[in-house]
Amino acid sequence: MPLRTIITFFICLIFVNASLAAEIKGHVYDGNSKEQLIGALVTLQPSGAKVFSSLDGGFVFKNVASGTYRLTINYVGFATLDTTINAGNEGVIGLNFYLNTSNTNLAGVTVKSFNSESEAYAKRREQYSNNIINVMSANAIAISPDITVANVMQRISGVSIERSSSGDGQYAIIRGMDKRYNTTLINGVKIPSPDIRNRYVPLDIFPADLVERIEVVKSLTPDMEGDAAGGVVNLVMKNAPDKFKAEGNIGTGYSQLFLNRDFSSFSKSTVSLKSPAEITGPNVYAPISAFPYNNLVTNSAKPPINKNFSLTLGDRFLHNKLGIIVSGSYQNAYRGSNSNILLQSLTVPAAPNDHTAQQPAVSDTYARQYNSRIDRSGIETKIDYNFNAENSISLFATYLQLNERRVRLTSDTLLGGYTTTNNFIGPYAIYNNTETRSDLQSIVNATLQGKNKLATGLTSDWSLVASEAKRQLPDIAEFATGQPVNPNTSAGTYTVGAPQTENESREWIHNTDKDLAGYLNFHYKTAIASRTALFGLGGMYRHKERDNYDNVYHLTPVSDKDSVYQKFVSIPDSKFLFIPANGALGNAVENPGIYHAYENVAAGYAQLKYNFSARFEAIGGLRVENTHQNYVSSLNPALAGKTADINYTDFLPSVQGKYSFTERRALRFSYFRSIFRPSFADLIPFPTKSGSNDTYLTEGNPYIKHTVIDNFDLRYEIFPKGLDQYMIGAFYKIINNPIEYGFTHGANYGATPLLSPQNFGTANNFGIEVVFRKFFGSFGISGNYTFTNSVINATKLYVYLSSNGNTNYTYVADRRPLQGQSAHIGNFSLLYKSTKNKIDAQLALVYTGTRINTLAQYKGFDNWEKATTNLDFSARGNCFQLQLSRSLRQKYQCYGGHRLYRCY
Repeated sequence: MPLRTIITFFICLIFVNASLAAEIKGHVYDGNSKEQLIGALVTLQPSGAKVFSSLDGGFVFKNVASGTYRLTINYVGFATLDTTINAGNEGVIGLNFYLNTSNTNLAGVTVKSFNSESEAYAKRREQYSNNIINVMSANAIAISPDITVANVMQRISGVSIERSSSGDGQYAIIRGMDKRYNTTLINGVKIPSPDIRNRYVPLDIFPADLVERIEVVKSLTPDMEGDAAGGVVNLVMKNAPDKFKAEGNIGTGYSQLFLNRDFSSFSKSTVSLKSPAEITGPNVYAPISAFPYNNLVTNSAKPPINKNFSLTLGDRFLHNKLGIIVSGSYQNAYRGSNSNILLQSLTVPAAPNDHTAQQPAVSDTYARQYNSRIDRSGIETKIDYNFNAENSISLFATYLQLNERRVRLTSDTLLGGYTTTNNFIGPYAIYNNTETRSDLQSIVNATLQGKNKLATGLTSDWSLVASEAKRQLPDIAEFATGQPVNPNTSAGTYTVGAPQTENESREWIHNTDKDLAGYLNFHYKTAIASRTALFGLGGMYRHKERDNYDNVYHLTPVSDKDSVYQKFVSIPDSKFLFIPANGALGNAVENPGIYHAYENVAAGYAQLKYNFSARFEAIGGLRVENTHQNYVSSLNPALAGKTADINYTDFLPSVQGKYSFTERRALRFSYFRSIFRPSFADLIPFPTKSGSNDTYLTEGNPYIKHTVIDNFDLRYEIFPKGLDQYMIGAFYKIINNPIEYGFTHGANYGATPLLSPQNFGTANNFGIEVVFRKFFGSFGISGNYTFTNSVINATKLYVYLSSNGNTNYTYVADRRPLQGQSAHIGNFSLLYKSTKNKIDAQLALVYTGTRINTLAQYKGFDNWEKATTNLDFSARGNCFQLQLSRSLRQKYQCYGGHRLYRCY
């Protein structure tokens, strides 16, 4: 559907509604809270005309003749209002009605009035929470065009997303803090990550329709774990409903990219989940037959359509004491992307003098096509039993799986002949590389939780958690052909030779990350100086174990009889052997990618929440966390980083305050200290391209230090009637020993560019957030804007020629923003909701500004990502759902001004 048609759809809705002049109109409110009631049934007798109250609680009857009418208003949980209206010739009659809650079954009314999946409930969570949070409800997710939690995240204030090679959102960047500074919870409990290198959880593994709401917590209280400086993503999964519930979703779609090119795929039939060394033993030479070529042969065709299915069943039994819900989802999608990447060289020419910038040196240009078949599935169930209003127990379990079969086609132009005056003279070679890989990820979690009243004013809650995350990358197969290029620099031309078979590589990686954790909290409510005081005391303990395996085989092509090369005919006809012969063992013997690690985190806290007055409340306290990390790798003992035992303790104070000017206007402030623990792969010198960056080798740094952050927040919020809301806030973070990945020289890799985590002194991060939402009858507008300004005063290498021609190496100040931080992030949505016709529609615009993708060693050579704009339209009714997306990207040069840009 063209963009013009989508906008016309909204304009037509606006004019059609504007033309419906009403003679009797009014609003329906909750008599206690004075909130608008959305979806109240208003009936006019004797005509029998019926309407539903809109998003602002309003209703309208048009063309009403003079006379006396009976008006009735019905809303679940409220007493029916019945009144008489006299309509004359005076024109429009404006009336306001206030409904009183029903006198019977009040507890049931409370639950139904604030459905935990509704926008109203999300608003209440934001308004009455102890800390600064933003909430996205299931209802808001349902009308968005997003089918994964990762893509939903970009709709939330202060959040941008980092996309995977398939073009889908994968990780959240909150308030300009890189994804490593965020924590992901399920129902308030931390889960492990299947990621090979990192702690952060890939959010694209979560189907959006399994979630009841998403909470982004931006300030930490002492009872929360302290390793989240950017924010905490809490995924609240579906709970058992009040009555029988059965709902499902069937959807389909097609990726626009494949209207312009074919989709490449491969056969997984010969892919072995284990490497030859795992099957036969570590000291057995693998035969060439152990590396079949079948999964390297790709096929091109138009992909099938995408498919999405979900189903939820739930009910309550035993007089509503027992609740059970089961929800499942399956998504099958064919995705892809095109990218152009300039591969930086670690060695660049010197500047001609000390006041001229060095010019970038690029060793290769990559033109890549990604093709991914993605199968995403998830199932969750929750059983809860309420003994009474003060004692309950629940068991939650979920299994999530994300399988990707990916083909990456790369045209690699190896550049050469660089000079400072003529730039690139020409290519030396052209390589065509085919990589096929299976990426199998899963997360399983089981959580037993309970809430108990122990004595008057004394309650407790507890959790016992077992989780496991797995990832397998079986047989990452890479095959290349090369064509020599012979430049004629004087004529400015070059000739390209016949294709030759190049080296082949096969790699097996797999890991497991297991968590066993327990949480126990006590709460004591009392009065101090006639004011309510709530004491909190508790702690947690987590034991984490991680096992990682990596083994790589490099196969050398057999030379033709009449040549030192092998002429390329086809992949099945290509012949290989191992040089040296012990290459048939792989590199597992001294590979640091094979390691066992564990981490124990013990924490305790004490906090007090106190109402100093009817308008002012505060919560504060201290959390103490002890971290003990230990790992043993297969690295050569003569090299640094084979093993380590690390122990440190952090004292994390926190204070939050809220001053309510009125019931609907409040000012919040907070201070808290948080940390970031390096992952095991951040510490272990394990080189791989199979992490989140598949262009450069990434290797750990055994000397890295953990990060400590001081966080300050201020937010003014207004919650008018209905679903309207306005917020403006500011935040400031002082980051000690920030960890970012930058280029460095690998000890064993010569001039090969290598990314490694490094500490960058002290950084500061300041920002402003604005959130607004306003409804006008059946229409609404919502949006948010975040400005972030972060500064790291690091140093970068600068090389220049002196007047006598000598080369000088010096380190100079480099003032730059945090890696991954965009200065400007914005969301704007037009909303339409017809309660009567059950139609919801949304036109949403998301803007993400430029940001650093990769840090360079040399001043001014960081890789930047261009700004992106995404426009999405979605509509749904009782019998249909439509979702359209369009990415509005500018065309640009890969190098512009003083910035190197990563091209997509």
